[in-house]
Amino acid sequence: MPARLPDLRPPLLRLLPTSLLPRSLVGRVFAVFSLTMLVFLGTGMGLFFRYQFLQHVDETQDVALTLIEVAAQNIEDSVVIGDYDTVQRTLGKMLFQSPFKSAAFIDVSGGALRVQAPPVERAPAPGWLSALIASKLYEVNRVASVGGRDYGVIRLEFDADKIASQLWALAVETATFAFVAFALGLALMRTLLKRWLANLGRLRSFEDDVAAGRITAEADLHADAPTEIQEAIRAVNRGAASLRVQFGQRIDSLTNSLMQHKNAVDQAAIVSEVDTAGRILGVNELFERSCGYSRAQALGRELAEFGRPAGNGAPWSPSPQVWNGEVVVRGRAGQLQWYRTIVPIFDAGGSIERYLCIDIDITARKEFERAIVENAKRQTLIAELGRKALAANGLEELFDDAVQAAAHGLGTPCAALFESGADRQLTLRTGAGRLTQAAGLQIGCPGDPLAGVTASALRPWFAPLAAMHGLRAGLDAGVGKFGVLGAYTDLPRRFEDEDAVFLRGIANILATAVERQDARDRLTYLAQYDSLTNLPNRRRLGACLEDAIARAGRHGHRAAVMFIDLDRFKNVNDMLGHSVGDQLLVQAAARLEACAGSDNVVARLGGDEFAVVLPYLASNTDATHIAGRIIEALAQPFHLQGQQLFVSASIGIASYPENGASAEQLLKSADTAMYGAKNGGRNTYQFYSKALHESAAQRLQLESQLRQALERGEFLLHYQPKLDLASGAISGFEALLRWKHPQRGLVPPLEFISILEDTGLILPVGEWVIAEVCRQLRSWEAAGLPAPPVAINLSARQLQHADLAAAVERIVGDAGVDPALLEFELTESMLMADPEAAVTILKRIKALGMRLSVDDFGTGYSSLAYLKRFPLDALKIDRTFVRDLPDDLDDAAITKAVIRLAHSLSLKVVAEGVENIEQLRELENYDCDEIQGYYVSRPLPAADCAGLLLREQPAAA
Repeated sequence: MPARLPDLRPPLLRLLPTSLLPRSLVGRVFAVFSLTMLVFLGTGMGLFFRYQFLQHVDETQDVALTLIEVAAQNIEDSVVIGDYDTVQRTLGKMLFQSPFKSAAFIDVSGGALRVQAPPVERAPAPGWLSALIASKLYEVNRVASVGGRDYGVIRLEFDADKIASQLWALAVETATFAFVAFALGLALMRTLLKRWLANLGRLRSFEDDVAAGRITAEADLHADAPTEIQEAIRAVNRGAASLRVQFGQRIDSLTNSLMQHKNAVDQAAIVSEVDTAGRILGVNELFERSCGYSRAQALGRELAEFGRPAGNGAPWSPSPQVWNGEVVVRGRAGQLQWYRTIVPIFDAGGSIERYLCIDIDITARKEFERAIVENAKRQTLIAELGRKALAANGLEELFDDAVQAAAHGLGTPCAALFESGADRQLTLRTGAGRLTQAAGLQIGCPGDPLAGVTASALRPWFAPLAAMHGLRAGLDAGVGKFGVLGAYTDLPRRFEDEDAVFLRGIANILATAVERQDARDRLTYLAQYDSLTNLPNRRRLGACLEDAIARAGRHGHRAAVMFIDLDRFKNVNDMLGHSVGDQLLVQAAARLEACAGSDNVVARLGGDEFAVVLPYLASNTDATHIAGRIIEALAQPFHLQGQQLFVSASIGIASYPENGASAEQLLKSADTAMYGAKNGGRNTYQFYSKALHESAAQRLQLESQLRQALERGEFLLHYQPKLDLASGAISGFEALLRWKHPQRGLVPPLEFISILEDTGLILPVGEWVIAEVCRQLRSWEAAGLPAPPVAINLSARQLQHADLAAAVERIVGDAGVDPALLEFELTESMLMADPEAAVTILKRIKALGMRLSVDDFGTGYSSLAYLKRFPLDALKIDRTFVRDLPDDLDDAAITKAVIRLAHSLSLKVVAEGVENIEQLRELENYDCDEIQGYYVSRPLPAADCAGLLLREQPAAA
């Protein structure tokens, strides 16, 4: 308790003896006045010092509280970020010229940051005064708390000795001044003592007002009061007013700071106040907006109604501990998820006054986390399905996995894959969940299965199945041209865009797998069947033939294979184009299948080659009957592009086991027999025989030897002279190719010319012939002999070569031979194979100065049209028309007509195959220009031709 001041009130006067009082009125009055003044001065000084003491203590305490509140803001901000240097500097600033001994910050863990005030020299004060001040003042503590979280305590410790020294110095100075003023004032203010005391007495009432808490109180000021008293009163009033202003400013500042903190919290968090029973006392606006409940609806309700712990967490119950956790809130707009912190608020007595509940809305974050997890699960399902699709050899298991993945990824109770049919039907290929047992069910779908959506996102065609299984919503996606993949649920549900993306991902994998399987099947089909005719190809034929041989071997019967080649098919391709040729092959394939029957296999080997496998052959007669039907069927006209085309067939037949024990041997034997049929006149069939095999072997051997003959210089030319009937002189030669075989000698042209044509060797050999003729002409000219024109036969392969004219020009130019000495002979069939190309090439050759003639005229497409179209110089009548002259009247008529026709077109005529004088005389009568044949001369080597030319020189002279 504070010590009592000495009692100086009037009862003390009664202790004085009466004899000491002045006897006179003035003295008595002066004595009374003096005594009164002394008493008043003593009392006033005592009250003044008491007031000063109390005011100084209160002001020091208030300043300490104000200072710690001001510094607390900076300290709290620094503590939050861990800036303890700023905390220490702030504590030091608080001690500067302050009544504090030390300042400290003590964190929640017990750690302390303490700053001592620097030592200051001061006058000593009585110990009782220091003890009195120490008993009046208490340490100032302020909790540093941010966002509802305590970080520590700010503590200020007063320096009682420093404050006592200040007060004691003030007391001494004031007492000295008072007593000096009293001594001087006795003489001057004797008469005014009462009034002065009366004015000073009014300060007591002001003191009482202030002590009573009336902060608006002021000391009364009278006009007749002395100036000093008036000024003193005014000073007191000014001090009181200044204190009121400072106090108001501090309150406003603290209020504003608190409001800003509250507004910041209200903007950032959902805040509610809860009483000790767990009922809501108040909520902020964000609480109302977030959960959809108004303040009136929330007040008084238990906090547990606005959030149950998420997962398996324990619910909150009132306790002195801070509670943290996630809660699930059922708001007006749906389910929310908040992160909740409940902080107890304690009163001055340490009891819980209420709780502050701070919630952070984490609904969006949780939804985002859920979406990430869901998307990861779906991507895993898609990746796994893609891996299975790459590894799967069949589609059924993949279909099952796909519908299971769709149902699992979308969280639906069922899913299904529908396959589109050609008859506007959808077939449920496989299902998951409730639709598993519906596999194989067919549903009518008159239009596009992905067209038309109801309010529940179910397609119209799915309505019967939905009604049957109680399905109310669904999502589907197209699986390419295969069908539809759908996922369905029995609950109302709105599927999102990411759901559609996931389902399309699965559908795309299925579409790719189906396309890959279709491509695999197509490749398998193309590997075994011909894409043009849809007949088995060579590979498939080989397998069928091997099976037929195996069955024949097991059961002891025969089997056979036919090798069929279309005659003159190349002419159709060359004349009318490959598209017409392809149509002919398709029709020919259909006729072959009709002739072969269902028990036999028809295959296309390539080009114009076909084969027929006869798995059971009772006798050769069976094969003969089928071959006859095929020849007859293929001999019938083919109607293509408005015209009739004719082909024939050459068929080779080989049987098991006589002609081979394997498919390869039988096909080879049948091929050999087919070439035998071609050599036998075509449009017929031929059974394989050993003689045919030997002929084919000989042909292969000749082909191999011909490929080296040109390099070895085994080819040579013989020249057959032509005779001018008018002059009887040699008019030229025809160059004829000969092959001098190293072992056989001269090989007949009929044996190797066709091989040169078939293998394409005729092209380099043909160029060699032209070059050799040019060389021979130069040789005759060098020998001083008259160089006659030489005719060279062109083959069909050469005329088909686009660079023929350029090659001729190059060879003749390099040889330096007069182009007029060269003549090229062509057959009618060669000219008509590709008339447009032939005209172009022949015109280029004609422009070089060379002559052109038609060989074997009358045996092919004898027509005035091509005689007018092509730049020809001569016609050669075929030996078949000359052979029977003059006895055969038909041949004679044809020959005369040809000669007249040629002459009418300004063409020279050469008759081939003249072997006697009768034929010569007859041709002279027909006005034939030249003849050629054994009657004139056999084909001669170049050296023998030189002799003929020497004999011609005198005649020419």
